[in-house]
Amino acid sequence: MDEKQLNYEFMSILSESHPGLTFEEYRDSCIFLLFYQYLCLRYDDKLEDSYKLEAMVRLAIRGKLQMPSFLQFMEGASPFIHLACKKFQLTDLSFYHHLQGVQSLEKQKSYARFFRKFIKKIDGWDCKALLLEHYPQLFGNLLEEFARAKKETYISEELLGLYRMIFQQTNPAPKKVFVPDFQYGVLYRTISGEVDEPEIYGYETREDFIEILQIVCFMHNIPEESVHLYLKKDWDQQMIHSESFDSVAVFMPDGVEAGKLISSVDTNVARELLRSTAKGEFPFILSALPLLNESGAMAVVLPSALLYREGKEAQVRRYLVEEANCLDMIMLLPDHLFHSTGQKEVLLFFRKNRTEEYVMFFDCSEMESFRTEQLNSIETAWREQSTIPGFCSCVDRESMKENDYNLNLPRYIKKSFKMAQIDLDARRKRIEEIDRELEEIEKRIAMYKRDLELI
Repeated sequence: MDEKQLNYEFMSILSESHPGLTFEEYRDSCIFLLFYQYLCLRYDDKLEDSYKLEAMVRLAIRGKLQMPSFLQFMEGASPFIHLACKKFQLTDLSFYHHLQGVQSLEKQKSYARFFRKFIKKIDGWDCKALLLEHYPQLFGNLLEEFARAKKETYISEELLGLYRMIFQQTNPAPKKVFVPDFQYGVLYRTISGEVDEPEIYGYETREDFIEILQIVCFMHNIPEESVHLYLKKDWDQQMIHSESFDSVAVFMPDGVEAGKLISSVDTNVARELLRSTAKGEFPFILSALPLLNESGAMAVVLPSALLYREGKEAQVRRYLVEEANCLDMIMLLPDHLFHSTGQKEVLLFFRKNRTEEYVMFFDCSEMESFRTEQLNSIETAWREQSTIPGFCSCVDRESMKENDYNLNLPRYIKKSFKMAQIDLDARRKRIEEIDRELEEIEKRIAMYKRDLELI
């Protein structure tokens, strides 16, 4: 089996049938068993044969792999794996605890059927050295596909490319990154690039996502002390990581719940603005800015309504443009980058301690793709501070002030409309043809009426 065949086999996991299991149960089963296989491959010389994947396959072939025997097998293997890798106890993972709590006999049978089929499949990959070499990449690619399978975790490849391009312009090698609600950790991989041993911070509301990202970091040999992942409630109790991060990436296209903050705000003005704003997006942004270090940058995808909502939010926009001078770019994004949300989304890019007194506006709402050519066009216009009708505009503070800090893009980017030329002679001839056709139809109708003696 070569690399191409191996990649095909690994990605075919996504099409495995899993009757009786929900998507999350099927996903967690795959991740748990794949991670177990990876550990067996990586520490092959340190594990007894009776605790390797081949031993479990023999149980499955003999028809003896049921839920109780699976749990018993993992309970026996877990201490030896922990002794080898110095980190993970399989019996401490949330998926194992979930299996222990499954009471339904039908559900237990569904799990056992899937386990038997799945371990036979992955044990059939007879290229152990090649598999071990490429496992981190293959596992990461599979997680991206799992993320795309659900609307709430979907980030398109094109949008990831946009994040990557933006961060590379400011800090191509960030050492310390933060992503709230990181889910499968796709954004971490995007903004960290090829950095050796980056420090990773983030929080999640679900323990299983934390474990998934810990597994990814382990596969990429990121030291345990460089990975700082929290449950959201635990992060809220700390809020002590101000002025720490090179890069912060946020993906919340459905908006932010009111009262959801990342850290405490760092100025009296920002605190006052935070108290006076009812919606969730701007308080979230104000609480995220203190996380950036002196040269830090943050990219945020949020609903576009925050650009033009009136009232107190105009004061927040003024603060970001005038006093903080941290808003660097605004980009209206096309719908096809998202699973339908019923609203327009915008990408905001912030930089700490910038000296420029303008904001770049991009209207990409009708851009059909974000491939290399389009990203290069955006990058060039951004770097050269270009104004291109219908596409982008470099807007100074005075212009935004004149618009009362309403940042809605049509105020700054004028669409160019071409007047379509109308061929009057062709239209006149077409009207004459239609008149002749109608006359012919009326004659036929009159003929049919006579035949039916209706007239």
